[in-house]
Amino acid sequence: MGNTWGRKVPLKEVLRKNKREINKAVRELDRERANLEKQELKLVADIKKYAKDGQMGPVKIMAKDLVRTRTYITKFIELRSHLNAVALKLQTVKSQEAMARAMKSVTEAMVRMNKTVNIPSIQKIMVNFQVENERAEMTQEVMGDMLDDAMAEDGDSDEEEKDPASKPPSFAHAQRETRLIFQAPKTK
Repeated sequence: MGNTWGRKVPLKEVLRKNKREINKAVRELDRERANLEKQELKLVADIKKYAKDGQMGPVKIMAKDLVRTRTYITKFIELRSHLNAVALKLQTVKSQEAMARAMKSVTEAMVRMNKTVNIPSIQKIMVNFQVENERAEMTQEVMGDMLDDAMAEDGDSDEEEKDPASKPPSFAHAQRETRLIFQAPKTK
C-alpha cells in the first residue's frame, strides 16, 4: 500500500482510516434512519387525518409512501449491521497484525538468545557440577559415618579395651579415606 508520494503507509494507519470512514458512514445512516422515522410518524398522522376526512385517494398514495419508507428504514438497519460487521473484521485484522508483530519480536529475541547461549558449555558445566556434587555427598557421608562411629565408641569405652578392632579410626586413616574419595577417576 502506498500513497501518491510512494511512501508505504503502515497497516495500522490504514486500519485506523478505514475505521473512521466506517464510523462516519454508520453515523450518516443513523441520521438518515432517524429522518425516515420522523417522516414515517408524519405520514401515519397524515394518513389518519385524511382517512378521518374520507379522502381515500391521498390515503392510498401516502400508504404506498409509508410502505416504501418502512422498507428503506429496514434496509438502513441492515446496512448499518453490515458496516458493523466490516468494522469487526477490521478489528480482527488489527488484532492479528499486532499478534504477528509480537511473534516477530519474540522470534528475534529467541534468535539473539540462541546466539548468546552456548549449549555445549552449559552441558559441560552441568556434568562438572554433578560430579562435584556426588563427591561432596560421598565426603559428607564418610565424615558422618566416622562421627557416628566415634560417638558410638565413646559410650562403649569398656569394650574398646577388650577389642582393638573397635578403636576409632585415627586422623591419618580419615585423611587417607578423604584422599581416596577426591582422587576417584573423573567421568567425562
